[in-house]
Amino acid sequence: MKKEILLLGALTLSLSAFATGGVPYDMQVWLKNGEQRSFEISQVDSVTFGGSQSSEYTPLTVNTLPPTFEQPNPLVVSAQEQEFIRANNEFASKCYAKIRKMPSNISPDSMRAIHFYSPTSLNMALGFCANGASDKGAKEITDALGFKSLTEMNDFYQKLYLSINSNVDSVDIHTANALWINEGTGAYEDFVKTAQEKYYATVRHLNFVNDPRGAKDTINHWAALMTNDRIKRLSVNVSELTRLIINNACYFKADWKHPFRFDREMTFKGAYGKLGKTESMKIEYQYMECASTDLYQAVKLDYADEQTSWEDTTSKSAYSMIVVLPIEGHDLDEVLPTIKWDSLPLKYLPCDITMPKFESKDNYSLAGVLQALNIQDIFSSYPKAIKENANVSQVNQDYFLKVDEKGTEAAAVTSISLETGMPPMGDFQMFCDRPFAFVIRENSTGLILFMGEYDFVPEEVEE
Repeated sequence: MKKEILLLGALTLSLSAFATGGVPYDMQVWLKNGEQRSFEISQVDSVTFGGSQSSEYTPLTVNTLPPTFEQPNPLVVSAQEQEFIRANNEFASKCYAKIRKMPSNISPDSMRAIHFYSPTSLNMALGFCANGASDKGAKEITDALGFKSLTEMNDFYQKLYLSINSNVDSVDIHTANALWINEGTGAYEDFVKTAQEKYYATVRHLNFVNDPRGAKDTINHWAALMTNDRIKRLSVNVSELTRLIINNACYFKADWKHPFRFDREMTFKGAYGKLGKTESMKIEYQYMECASTDLYQAVKLDYADEQTSWEDTTSKSAYSMIVVLPIEGHDLDEVLPTIKWDSLPLKYLPCDITMPKFESKDNYSLAGVLQALNIQDIFSSYPKAIKENANVSQVNQDYFLKVDEKGTEAAAVTSISLETGMPPMGDFQMFCDRPFAFVIRENSTGLILFMGEYDFVPEEVEE
């Protein structure tokens, strides 16, 4: 993702939840500093959460809220948790190696292409998703992410969630989860309970079958609220076949500890000999952590570390950007596989840094990436979430990124969509898989204007 993963130490959890009878009138979102933001359901919901004739259906009207933190919790990372971090980072690097080969967003001010995604958002959504998968599907996910069991993974992501959301300093960072289930589709209690107790998910029924557009509007509004309006329209497709969508949103905004100053327009030398002009920013003679190797240079750009609500025991920032620049004669294809992001050989030196300022917004379809990394079973079987035969059809991530003289703003929303294999069937069905005839007529009289037939004749195959 955009930061090193930090874990929360031992914490006594206090789960806060409330339920309303019938249709809920409001919805609550837990934001930074323990703030609980409420808004009328009409502000985000263009469909109803009403009842159903199905005996297996119970309207989902419970808002699950995480504990409220008065101050950040001390971060304690065990040796085992460090291994989880390393495994998650390794999976992130494997995903990114494939994402880099995808068509990317081209900045309008130059020929530069920007690739960017959030591993933490994707990994947390996959962890959430694994709880509805078959035993084989769950094992594929836990193996890929470096866990031995679902329980171990759920506990880890719960700690990660609470660690991120306990931040109460000058860095604005939070993450949120949501589970949207088709109205009338029964959900397994264990799956919903895990969503609420481990991932603190907003859980709602939406009418995907009869109002897919309204359901998408609701999910888009949730995404906008979770990302400070930086991501308002998700790329995930919603149709009458959709039965369940899992979302994770991550948002980050922070000022540099050592701000850049605007420098000048610079020439950027892109891959394949492409040149482009872009605005640059600069820091001069500032002590920062940096590294030089035979393959690359690296610098650690800290974000502001104002500690306003607990004892300041360290001068190091909680969050940083690591910039890696290949040495002339080498490229990122060669350098990136060698990088260990959690153990770079950094040391303090006076630094001069010049880099472009940039902004980007795009999305990726990640189903093929995951299948290539041996997460495959969820795309053919997903039996433990809802009481219908369905499977994961889409894994998408939408992102926003802005880097300038003042700091960084980044947001990502991961969407995992579950679809049934067949649409609802009517009483009459026709499947035109053999020759058929047709006419064009004037309907008030039945006068035939055109008549014809269709028959597929394959081309001859050369011997």
